[in-house]
Amino acid sequence: MSLLTGMLQLLPPETAHNVTIQLTKYGSPLLSKGFQDQSLHTNVKGLSFSNPLGIAAGFDKNAELIDPLLKIGFGFVECGTVTPKPQYGNAKPRIFRLKKDNAIINKLGFNNKGEKRFVKNLMSAKRTGIVGSNIGPNKDTKNFIDDYLKIYRKISVSCDYVTINVSSPNTEALRELQRKEYLEVLLRDISQIRNEENNRKPIMLKIDPDNTNDHYSMILNLVNKYNIDGIIATNTSLSRPEILRDLNKKRDGGLSGTPIKDLSDKVLKFLYRETNQELILIGVGGVGSALDVYNKIKLGASLVQMYTSLTYGGPQLINKILIDLVKLIKDDGFTNISEAVGVNNK
Repeated sequence: MSLLTGMLQLLPPETAHNVTIQLTKYGSPLLSKGFQDQSLHTNVKGLSFSNPLGIAAGFDKNAELIDPLLKIGFGFVECGTVTPKPQYGNAKPRIFRLKKDNAIINKLGFNNKGEKRFVKNLMSAKRTGIVGSNIGPNKDTKNFIDDYLKIYRKISVSCDYVTINVSSPNTEALRELQRKEYLEVLLRDISQIRNEENNRKPIMLKIDPDNTNDHYSMILNLVNKYNIDGIIATNTSLSRPEILRDLNKKRDGGLSGTPIKDLSDKVLKFLYRETNQELILIGVGGVGSALDVYNKIKLGASLVQMYTSLTYGGPQLINKILIDLVKLIKDDGFTNISEAVGVNNK
């Protein structure tokens, strides 16, 4: 942990996050360039990634940090979650560190500056890498699905892929959209818009880690039926594993970090086996080392995202992961990271 990261740990979590945003945004010229190696380059759905490690949605909610995040080593940046209108989110405090568990619980509630600011930031970024947009509804909307359709039309032309977030636990009733009768309407209507606009940019669906295999099978059937390109597995969890030690474990919200790694990996493993390796999978949940990244890839993820571990390890963790990942690839006799996808999950 760097001195700066240690100092940020002394601040309240949301204050520390906001300070980090400003330091990243305005200190970009001082940031070191990220590690690169040809063995990490990968192509997914026609998109070229310098490496398979991305920053998950939630860090750059308003697409303000695209260029510096790509500069320091991420192979892609997923911005958001963005909603049609600006919204404050839930009442503070709404982020809680679980230092003893290398975890965080948040109940932010899609706080963001809205679609107009988001698109403006997207368009003004240099974007030397892949940029995705994670979309959601305003909590006070009368119709969640209408919000998704509205923002998809506005956002999809300005980014490389779109993620439909129906799995955040912090917007009341949002996870109900994962029920078949609602999810089918949402995916059908978004697929129809994409076809009407002849927009072939990939669409991802982000799901939660708290459901059954039967539920995930239902989701897979709908994803295949409406030609959704992939699934992000997984969002934060409402579960509280018995291994949690920190007193903040009793807080309300979504749990992220090391304690949900096994949950997320279990979902990833099931999805890859059920899809016959045809669906693009992005693994996220409990990623804090090159081995974590590599294990998700070997379970079937073509790409991997991280966030919570940066809170504790700082930005220097990115290069360490990438350097160590190259060593893991070479030790296994692979020349490129794509060769490792799913090798432990046949």
